[in-house]
Amino acid sequence: MIQNLDQSPGQPQFECDLCIVGSGAAGITLAVELLDAGLKIVMLESGGVLDEPPTQALYDAVVEGHAFPGVHEGRLRTYGGSTTRWGGSGIPLDPIDFEKRDWVAESGWPIAHEEMRNYYPRASAFLATDVLNFDTDVFSLLRFEPPALDRERVGYRFEKFAPRPSLRDVYGARLRAAADLVVLLHANLTRIELTSTLDHVSYLHVRSLAGNVATVRARRVVICTGAIETARILLSNDAQQQGGIGNSRGLVGRYLQDHPVARVATIRTSDPNRLQHFFNTFYRGGQKYAVRHPASAQLQRRERILNAAGIVKFDAPADSPYRDLKEAVLAAKRGRIGFGLPRAMLRAAVHAPSILRPVYAYTFRGRAYTPAPSVWLAMTTEQEPNPQSRVTLADETDALGIRKSCINWRMTDLTLKTIAVYTRAMAQEFERLGLGTLNPEPWLNGGSDWRGAIGDQYHHMGTARMSESPERGVVDPHCRVHGIDNLYLAGSAVFPTSGQAGPTLTIIALAMRLADDLRESSALHCGT
Repeated sequence: MIQNLDQSPGQPQFECDLCIVGSGAAGITLAVELLDAGLKIVMLESGGVLDEPPTQALYDAVVEGHAFPGVHEGRLRTYGGSTTRWGGSGIPLDPIDFEKRDWVAESGWPIAHEEMRNYYPRASAFLATDVLNFDTDVFSLLRFEPPALDRERVGYRFEKFAPRPSLRDVYGARLRAAADLVVLLHANLTRIELTSTLDHVSYLHVRSLAGNVATVRARRVVICTGAIETARILLSNDAQQQGGIGNSRGLVGRYLQDHPVARVATIRTSDPNRLQHFFNTFYRGGQKYAVRHPASAQLQRRERILNAAGIVKFDAPADSPYRDLKEAVLAAKRGRIGFGLPRAMLRAAVHAPSILRPVYAYTFRGRAYTPAPSVWLAMTTEQEPNPQSRVTLADETDALGIRKSCINWRMTDLTLKTIAVYTRAMAQEFERLGLGTLNPEPWLNGGSDWRGAIGDQYHHMGTARMSESPERGVVDPHCRVHGIDNLYLAGSAVFPTSGQAGPTLTIIALAMRLADDLRESSALHCGT
């Protein structure tokens, strides 16, 4: 059922087996996975069903150093979290991402890829994507033979997009109907109260922006609030007088990672339509597929670079009616409906010949087609874990009196080396196969301004990393905070390294793994 703290009189107290803080990808996955476990569950959500500027303002942060727009543009404080606005991309991490690599600082996960591989099919099913693998099976589905890239250098990997990306929309009816689940809206976690031994969460204190308060007592607590907010919550609760919960070694907030992204080369080709046939977006059976070209594990080891992937992009001219229509439709899908869509449709009708081919390609061939495109190579990379890339607390406070996050996002020189090596490898492969000529961006030659050419992708990771021991991280291999027996973290905050793949499929897979652990724990069940 859904309750609203703003409409709850008095100071309600909730007793439950499990309290889930946050209703994004990790929180909703945990709740859905445990609906049949016989547990009493309370899910706390700061926002409501609609976007609310005062609630969203609780995410305001101070940014120092390199620009990091994703801290304000890539997080949504609402029921369903950022899944209410994301694109729906699902893609797993690679085996090498879990390995200790002597050329990548602080690399290596305390769990093996083989274990995670068992959860990726379940996570894909949760997003309602197909059960095919992410490379060879998809080629069979699409019924075409791709250019023979040297798989010892770069290869193929497909992003699969959820048909309905908003997990709140997909699973909301089940959550509302669940008798043993309460979703408490407008409930901001303001304080975590530990027992006197500091090894067990006793109570959670909750408050709405309107001033209503509540307490939650739970056998287990799982914080699912994203990498930045998770760090902020732990740092803001200084019961141990050591800088925050789980921070006895000063690691909470450190190793902030994202996926550095940049335009790395222009592609000159005499036949852009041929490239679109191979590399533009595909649609089959209501599913969307995007083609990526990951660096092989062999190339990474040989050149001692980070994991990375390139994506061939096709841009319509700035004055193209197709471009206007595409942007207006995307805005409408994200709920930003205004006069843009009708204007774009009118302009498309006036310029119908230039619109007909993309419409035909999509409707009858399941392909994206961009008229008269400029073609270029975008690239995304793993980020080397760096303790100086971090979330701390600012002096400023929010409307609840809690100190805001202070973001200092830092990339190491290995990012530049990775981009340069990968771009060179792709240029050589395109020349060898007669696909076109890559003209690298000048900043790839180095210099002090290369970081200014790189952006973030709103993929916040690594601020409460997973480790075997508290000397190396914040949570253990089962995502339990070191030294606290009933506090867990779910989401990309626990990622030790980021790989080149978007994090959401792995977030869901890890949440499913945690749900299995919690379900099997006899201490979690009522009456034990």
